[in-house]
This record gives sequence, structure tokens and C-alpha cells, in this order.
Amino acid sequence: MFNLAKNFAPLRKGRPARNCLGALAAALPLVLMTIPGADAALITEWNYRVDSAFTDFSPAGVVPSAGNPELANSPTVLSWGDGSVGPSSLSVDPSITDPPNVVTNGGSVNGASLVHQNNPISGVTLTSATLFSQITLTSFLPDNSTVEIRSREFDISFFESGNTGDCGFVSTSSCDDIFIVNNPEALVQVFQIEDFIYTLTIDGEGLGQLADDACLTAGAAIGCVGFLTLEGLTNTLQTTFSITAQAVGVAEPATLALFGFSLAGLGFATRHGRKSVSTKATL
Repeated sequence: MFNLAKNFAPLRKGRPARNCLGALAAALPLVLMTIPGADAALITEWNYRVDSAFTDFSPAGVVPSAGNPELANSPTVLSWGDGSVGPSSLSVDPSITDPPNVVTNGGSVNGASLVHQNNPISGVTLTSATLFSQITLTSFLPDNSTVEIRSREFDISFFESGNTGDCGFVSTSSCDDIFIVNNPEALVQVFQIEDFIYTLTIDGEGLGQLADDACLTAGAAIGCVGFLTLEGLTNTLQTTFSITAQAVGVAEPATLALFGFSLAGLGFATRHGRKSVSTKATL
């Protein structure tokens, strides 16, 4: 890498300005080579796979099952409670291995789906879970040489609502259950490859900021992010994600031209100064 301190050492040692100018002019090609190029390869299309599992949950009475071998056999199904039609459960797709490609600055593609079997139950109920999701991106265009692994843990709180009386919030069923994502910042991930910054954004139909009364009922702060599930039904939250990109700031041609003019001006000033000194000495 170009070392400014080393190449401009004459400035520190009090050498004549013409030597400094020579060092600067000689260094210019090296400076230009260190400026990111506008033609660096943008990855325009990716292959991907998604692996998911639950890495934590509470309370102890929740029953885990269906381990994902890709993630140390962590469970992909959590079951709880007793009811006439069976327990309630929360499950996630273990792996998505052959989806359509995702296009940079294009539309969204499917990620893992969460399924809540919301049955009327009694007894133990889920209160919280940690969902681990790993998205492995492999560049498809321009080549297959870049692999980017984006993994996140989502901290989820769950509120099992009562099935009779006032729900305490606007509810479609009697009464909807409430899932809260306590770290919604994890839904957006930013990473840099060469001269481009990529943003991966996770979304899902029904996932978003909840009404104030739903947040407060679930014990969360106003403005919470999550989703509701209908009582007595199988509810599916299909997550999606998209990738956008923008170039890292690069030097504009005008900036380089200004740098060149500055060198020329410094050279003129140096020569003009030497001529003035010489003329004065002969008077």
C-alpha cells in the first residue's frame, strides 16, 4: 500500500521544494492505483440457501423436536400445552437448498417460513424463543467465487392470549396470539464486498410495527415489531429477503483533474520562486 509518510519524507527533513514536488509527482500513479475503481465487479445475482433452528427457548416445559443436522441438531419445532386438538407449536423450515436466484436491486425471494399451530390449550405455554437463521450467498453473476454467510439470532417473545372476554387489543380472532421481535435491527444486515456495499433486508407479510395496544398487552414498548396469529388455525409467516447495492464512494474525474492541476501549480510556483531569488542575487 502507498505510504504517504515514507514517500513524502523530504517534507519532514527540510529538503528543497523541488525535491518534494518530484516525490509527489512520482507518487501520483501510486495514489491513483489505490483509489477504488468504478469498474469493480458488482455481484448482480446470487445463489442462496437458508438454514434455521431454535437455539434457545423457555420455559423448561416446552418440548423441542426435529433437529436440524446442519445446525448441530438444534430443534426446528417447539411444542407446548395440552388441548383437545393437541398442543400448540412453532416450527421453522430447517433448510431451503434449491430456491430461485436473488437479483441485486431486484425483487424479494422467499426465506424460511415460520408456522404457528395456534390451538386452544391449557398448562405450559411458550414465553420466548431464539431463532437462528443463516443465509449463505454465493455469487452467480459474474462468477461463483464469492461466498458470503449472513447469520442472525432473532430474540422472540410470545404472548398466549386468553380465548374469551376482552382481548385488550384489536383482534381478528378470539383472541390472536402475539409474537414480538425484540431485536428488529437484525432484520437489516449490511456488508461490503470490494467496492460495493450490499444491504440484505428481511421482511414478511404480516410482520411489522404492531398497534400500541397489542404491544402493551404483550408487555412490550409502544412501537414494537412483530406479528399476530389467529386462534384455532395454522398460521404461516413466510419471510422474504432482498439485496440492494451501491458503490462505495470513489474519486470523481474532476477530483483527479484538480489534483493534477494542483501539481502543475505547485511546479510553476516553485520555478517562479527560484527565478525571483536568482534575479535578486545578481543586483
